[in-house]
Amino acid sequence: MVTYVLILIIAAAIMSRFERTDIPIAVLTQILALAVIGRWLFVAIPNVQPSTALLMLTALYFGFTSAAMLALFVPILSGLLLGLGPFVLFQFLGWLLVVLVVILLKPLLRHSRWLLAFVGLGAGFLFGWTANLSFAEVIGADFVKLLVLSLPFDVAHGIGNAVFLILLHDLFVRIFVREDG
Repeated sequence: MVTYVLILIIAAAIMSRFERTDIPIAVLTQILALAVIGRWLFVAIPNVQPSTALLMLTALYFGFTSAAMLALFVPILSGLLLGLGPFVLFQFLGWLLVVLVVILLKPLLRHSRWLLAFVGLGAGFLFGWTANLSFAEVIGADFVKLLVLSLPFDVAHGIGNAVFLILLHDLFVRIFVREDG
C-alpha cells in the first residue's frame, strides 16, 4: 500500500511540474493518442507495442516533464480500453524509469540511432521488471519467479522497442519536432 501512495505522490509532483511549463500540449496529446491507439492495435502480440518507443522519443526531444506526463496517462487511458488494475500505477513507474534513463543518456542517444535502439531493448526489461513488482506486491508472488516467467515477454517488448525506435525515429522528428533556426 505504501508503494501505491509513493507512486501517487510522484504522479502529483509531475502534474504540478507540468502545470508550470509551456510545453506544447497539442503535440503531446497527439503523441498520447498514438501511444494509446498503438498499444491497442498491437494487443494481439504480447508486449509488442509502440508506446515505449514513443515515450522514449518524447523524452529525447521534448524532455522529462513531457515524457513523464505521457508515462502517467498512457497506462491510464489505454487501461480504459484494455483493462485497469493495480498494475497501472506500476506501468507508470516503469515508463517513468525508462524516461529517466533516456534523459540521463540524452547526449549520447541524440547522436546514435543504434544506441537508442539498444537502450530500447533494455527498456523492455526495465519496464517489465517494474511491472512485475505490482504482482509481487498484490498477490505476494515470488519476484525472482516472476522475472523468469516474464523473460519471453520482456524480450519481445525490448525487441519491439528497438524495431519501433528505428522505424519511427525519423517520422517522429519530421512530424513533431520543430527545429526553429
